Amino acid sequence: MRLTILFGALLALFACGDGLGPLTVGEPYLLWRVNGQPIPWTTPPSDSQYIPTTITEGSVTILNGTVAERSESFGRWVLDANGDSIPLFSAWSHTAAYRRQSDLLILNYFAFTPGAFGPSQAAETLYISPRGGLTLRETGLVPPLDSIVRVYCTTSSC
Repeated sequence: MRLTILFGALLALFACGDGLGPLTVGEPYLLWRVNGQPIPWTTPPSDSQYIPTTITEGSVTILNGTVAERSESFGRWVLDANGDSIPLFSAWSHTAAYRRQSDLLILNYFAFTPGAFGPSQAAETLYISPRGGLTLRETGLVPPLDSIVRVYCTTSSC
């Protein structure tokens, strides 16, 4: 009897020890927070390097055992030739080969073009929380915004 209990405890320990256990295929991990704030999130107006941008939605989806997709929608208010403020909305989606390492998910994008709409780097590392949420920290931005931290969740992981 004791051997059965010990075996069951060891099985449960090893089954739950994988940091990627909670990840699921096909269910999108929706963008939940950016820099600790809920969506929609807008870059600081004091950031004079860029026209303030509002991130309105985003997701990371594990498509199968080797491919994932990250997408994002955003908008900006710009002035037209008449001086009227008009919204410009855009969205992008990129697929990537992914590699799992303990509590990391590394995305290597298939069609990466520097400066184009999409991820800012050809490869991104997302950290997997113990509950299965994903966190992406984008660095290399111009101060005062030196990084953007995105948190993605399924309904069960946050």
